[in-house]
Amino acid sequence: MPEDVLIQEEDTLHDNGAQKDMGLKPEPSSTSLPSDFNPLLAAVKKWGRWVLEEARKELAAFYRSSDPDETIVGYIWARTLPCQNPACGAEIPLIRQFWLARKKDREIALHPVVREGRVDFEVVARGKKAIGAQHAAAETQYAPWPSGFDPKHGTVARAVVTCPVCGGTISANDTRRLFQEGKAGQRMVAEVFTLAGQTGKFYRLPTQADLEAYMAAERALAEKRQRLAQAWGMDPVPDEPLRRVPVVFGVINVWIYGMTTWGDLFNPRQQLALITFAKKVRQAHAAMLAQGYPEDFARAVVTYLSLVFSRHSSYNATLCWWEPLGERS
Repeated sequence: MPEDVLIQEEDTLHDNGAQKDMGLKPEPSSTSLPSDFNPLLAAVKKWGRWVLEEARKELAAFYRSSDPDETIVGYIWARTLPCQNPACGAEIPLIRQFWLARKKDREIALHPVVREGRVDFEVVARGKKAIGAQHAAAETQYAPWPSGFDPKHGTVARAVVTCPVCGGTISANDTRRLFQEGKAGQRMVAEVFTLAGQTGKFYRLPTQADLEAYMAAERALAEKRQRLAQAWGMDPVPDEPLRRVPVVFGVINVWIYGMTTWGDLFNPRQQLALITFAKKVRQAHAAMLAQGYPEDFARAVVTYLSLVFSRHSSYNATLCWWEPLGERS
């Protein structure tokens, strides 16, 4: 259904008093409604867009790009551990494999480069669909594919870590111990974005502006978290303990890596985004009641919005990984 038709139908729903009987039987109006018109679905779409746009107003500054033609798709992070070789001590990005895109004629990857005892990266590419789709900006020009480089070999496999600087290893038991002792860190290693008028995704290394936006989100989280905790009477970031949670496919055992609460599954910017969406869903419910929606109908709408929000949290968490075949998380 075209977008403008849907908006017109929603306006008709709100103007003709249909919400007074749960929106199930809209009264006749000058706008012809299709026989399969679903007022609940229309309301969920309308208020879903409202939540998105209202949240965007508060969050856009923390995902800002310097290029108005760019749309940020996501940031790729790596957890880090210090090398346990006393003669080294380098920060090791824990990356199982370095692929960013892996399709026919389009192969893009992060290539680790050791410089002065530090692991840096460059974005390398091969294939006509990768090289031919580069952005004109210099920062997104991909480097040529290094001879002998195989992205499938990362720095960690089954919790055993290999240092790219000195070649030393960290055993699986020591890896878990270091996480539990709070020795692990995190590092932004790549940014994914799209460009207006062009198809496909583009990749580049994070800039200082990207890091500053993330740090600004950390500061904003502290303020908003305190304010919402006072208003809601509970911490908006879930602080329930997380220990050996059984699920259909096995057991969630992230606690052995030092993640002891549900909130630990999200980094500060993800936490900020999620509590902002939660706040907007609550505000949508209040706005619907103020506009005369019946309580049961408004509750049904926000229930669906909450389900969407729950699904979103599954893809906006630190446990997600980048899938190079589909170029998505």
